[in-house]
Amino acid sequence: MQLRITSQMCDVLKLILQGKSCYAIARELDMDPPSIYVSYHAAKENLPKIDKMLTELKALGWPDKLAQVEAEIRTKSPRRRAKGTLEIAMKLG
Repeated sequence: MQLRITSQMCDVLKLILQGKSCYAIARELDMDPPSIYVSYHAAKENLPKIDKMLTELKALGWPDKLAQVEAEIRTKSPRRRAKGTLEIAMKLG
């Protein structure tokens, strides 16, 4: 599932929330009115899904826990060693 909110969608939403019409927004952003409608409806469809996803991630400890987990992964995963060490490991393995 791919969810995205573009900067254009955000601009359109901000202007709609300020009470501007789609035609006024189109003039202000130098866009065609149909593009304004498409951006608005796409943002309106995706924002609740994104909000729900962020709520779930926050309940799991995002973003603080993510940094902790990344650090644990880095310490557990093999790192590149000096070239000689890598060659010896390859010969032995």
